[in-house]
Amino acid sequence: MEQTRFTPDLELDGLSPDEVFSILGNEIRLDIIRILWQAGATYEYDDGSDTLETVSYSELQNEVGVDDNGKFNYHLSELAPHFVRRTDDGYRLSSAGKQIARTVIAVSGAGSLDFSQELDEQCPLCGATVVVTYEDQWLRVTCTECYGLFGDQAPVGTLFLTNYPPTGLTTRDSEQALAAGLYRCALDITYLMYDICRECAGQISASVTVCDMHETEDGQPCDTCETPFPVWADMKCDTCGFAKRLPVEMYATGLLLATELTSNPEMDLNSFAVDEAIELLQNCVETSISTEPLRVSLCIDLETMVFILTLNDKMDIIEFDRKSRADTVFS
Repeated sequence: MEQTRFTPDLELDGLSPDEVFSILGNEIRLDIIRILWQAGATYEYDDGSDTLETVSYSELQNEVGVDDNGKFNYHLSELAPHFVRRTDDGYRLSSAGKQIARTVIAVSGAGSLDFSQELDEQCPLCGATVVVTYEDQWLRVTCTECYGLFGDQAPVGTLFLTNYPPTGLTTRDSEQALAAGLYRCALDITYLMYDICRECAGQISASVTVCDMHETEDGQPCDTCETPFPVWADMKCDTCGFAKRLPVEMYATGLLLATELTSNPEMDLNSFAVDEAIELLQNCVETSISTEPLRVSLCIDLETMVFILTLNDKMDIIEFDRKSRADTVFS
């Protein structure tokens, strides 16, 4: 069967993704990256280092444990100059090499940790017990009784979920991890909304799906679209494929959360809880839809501020305004 390239038209400094995978698919080469990372071989303007630190050829060969000079030189040359840089004093990682090392560190550890526990909060949808679990590097808050927030777009009962590297859980309890996960998700959304992929800085393509027959009753999903939300958006990086599919209300509240946190240095990240975010989503967001052209307008009404966000069918921000609630007249 003919193989399909990962991203046919993409080149990375002269390398295609297929070639990058081939270069890194070798234990000796990964050992070289690991040893240079552990040695702190960084460049003077990167990673907070103000000195040029390198590892000599002989020291690097000895640490990797390859006695054959020709074999070692071959694998080292395969990494240069894209992942390893040679200087007059020795070798160091390039920016791409350091990114590989950081990615390996971030995903190190068990894919499933003993992290499951009940939360003090109750499900904002039905009042039942809520549990937090961690599996396959996904942090998830689930109601033990109701269908959750996402209909058939996520596992039954899901109230919140986000990808979360296991190393980030080593110094955080469940509440701190959820607060950090909520903020990370909000930042991901903010990047996407401003046409930037947080993984590779590529451009974003987006599409909006509207359920024209949307009806919900007694908190149950719509029979037509099988979700509680009438408008969903797919946002995907054209380069690396990083993507999210969420209701537009979640994009709006995520953008709001990130905007408020980044604009107010006195706000406490750990003060944000998932149940509060769900409460905001359920009771403080009013959505209206117009067609020809498609416009989705969201009014987010907080205690002191009102935010107005209008999006088109490509998730472009047509309007983003904030007003003091005291200055807003409601009809």
